[in-house]
Amino acid sequence: MLTLFGGRLVQLQGMQSATYKKLAASERLTTVQLHGMRGAIYGAGGVQPLAMTLETFTAVADPTQIKPVAGYPHLDKATVAAKLAPLLDMPAAQVLGKLEHPTSRKNVELKAGLSARTHDAITALNLPGVYLQPVDVRVTPDGSPTANIVGFTNDPGNDGNIIGQSGIELVYNSLLSGHNGSEEAYKGTDGEVIPLEGSSVTPATDGSDITLTIIPALQLEAQQACQQQVAKMHARDCTVVIMNPRTGDILAMAQWPTVSQADIQAGRASVAQATDLPVQNVFDPGSTAKVITAAAALEHGGITPMTAYDIPYGLLRGGLVIHDAEWSPGERYTLAGIIAHSSNVGMAQVAATVSPQLQYQYLRNFGLGQLSGLGLPGESAGILPQPSQWWASEHYTLAYGQGVSVTALQMASVYATLANGGVRVQPRIIAGTTNPSGKYRPAAASPSRRVIQPATASQLIQILQQVPVIDAAGGQPVGNMDGYAIAGKTGTSNESGPNCPKTTPLCEYGSSFIGMAPGDKPQVVVAVNVQAPDKKFGHFGATVAGPVFDQVMNFAVQTLQIPPDGATVPYVRLTAP
Repeated sequence: MLTLFGGRLVQLQGMQSATYKKLAASERLTTVQLHGMRGAIYGAGGVQPLAMTLETFTAVADPTQIKPVAGYPHLDKATVAAKLAPLLDMPAAQVLGKLEHPTSRKNVELKAGLSARTHDAITALNLPGVYLQPVDVRVTPDGSPTANIVGFTNDPGNDGNIIGQSGIELVYNSLLSGHNGSEEAYKGTDGEVIPLEGSSVTPATDGSDITLTIIPALQLEAQQACQQQVAKMHARDCTVVIMNPRTGDILAMAQWPTVSQADIQAGRASVAQATDLPVQNVFDPGSTAKVITAAAALEHGGITPMTAYDIPYGLLRGGLVIHDAEWSPGERYTLAGIIAHSSNVGMAQVAATVSPQLQYQYLRNFGLGQLSGLGLPGESAGILPQPSQWWASEHYTLAYGQGVSVTALQMASVYATLANGGVRVQPRIIAGTTNPSGKYRPAAASPSRRVIQPATASQLIQILQQVPVIDAAGGQPVGNMDGYAIAGKTGTSNESGPNCPKTTPLCEYGSSFIGMAPGDKPQVVVAVNVQAPDKKFGHFGATVAGPVFDQVMNFAVQTLQIPPDGATVPYVRLTAP
């Protein structure tokens, strides 16, 4: 028998020792995942984070391993619970209850969302059977103001993968996403991971950071102005778009109401409810669109800003009788007066100087009926039918912004084109990216093209500078800023809505004010739209959207440090004998 034992020992230790060493090693060999962090999203300048990833930890336990062992003779579940409770900010009885009644025999989650400091404190206790699992969490420090732009991510769950669901998070998901790596290691008897020298390592790579053109302070101010006016006017929603006309940069694109990442995570809302109103919702622009047909008429209709038109009470065109919101007998406006006084009857006559095809082409050239190029998900191209599909009256109604549906971003871009001397610069919202090694790469300049001649743009800006003067004379001081000559335009559209009766299909209003500053060399454009205000509180663009414009434009010139130009409003004759 001793010979048999001796032979077996020789076989195990001599002939098969290498095999058993390999098997023993394989039992302890494990693959450790190395984690790649998702990149951050920053506001303009790359200083203020709008979305970032935090590494948190989840404390879990294997109750079967929590028992007295060598070196820990007094270790039991009650002792472990007492040690962990203050670090987990939980009652010891609650922790003990989880250990004694686990969700599964060898695994129970004690608490999620623990900080790195708490991780270090628990690790220092060196408690057998207690483990800390890293979990990435996406946070949005800016909260709701930029939520419509930044977008949302999923709940990473057990696999730890954060995936963009909307907004910038969705469009640039592959750029932001980090890539996990792996490393071979030994796991000791207490579960501690022991790295292996010379082992196979696939390094993890972090995702790239993105810097937006959005200025958080402007975004917040615009959202707050919208929120206040929606409440005051009992409106459905409000949007504000702020643009740099020379670069196409979107400096703010705010809305109210909105949905934040916190709302999504808390279950108060879903991603489906999160609409980016400035690029997804459409409305009739009303009189803010008059500048487009006017530009076509100035360049191809054989008229000038001083061409005069009689303004009757009503004008029959294409089977439709066109009226103005306000009218007095004997009105005779120049083209400048038609725009400044916002005469629909006058614009219908101006439209007759250009062909439907030319008018359509100018609407397209200014960016209507097509995507802006911003690239955000769910963006609408608006609705601009081709001339062959127009009703008989549509050639005339389009001249004053009825019969075309636009987004707030599109209309901001129209006025940015005027402000930029007739050159349309494609809107952009990405300022640049920073790769994992820290190298910043600025975004390419936006493509641009000339839409109208510089002289035409200058003529229209001088006409638009008359609007605040007229509004102030009418008891509605909008766009009047000390030291700045504001060029702006009001818009009021009659629209259908979800609650409109069949007998009154156009029962809602859209109210807009779009303007630029300063003077003849504008550096910033602010476009405001308020949808479905309660008519008893007002519905005209100056009344409803004007106060938002004033608040935001005042804040914008201060934030952007645009000095007063001291410009005076040029004299432009609005009436004719």
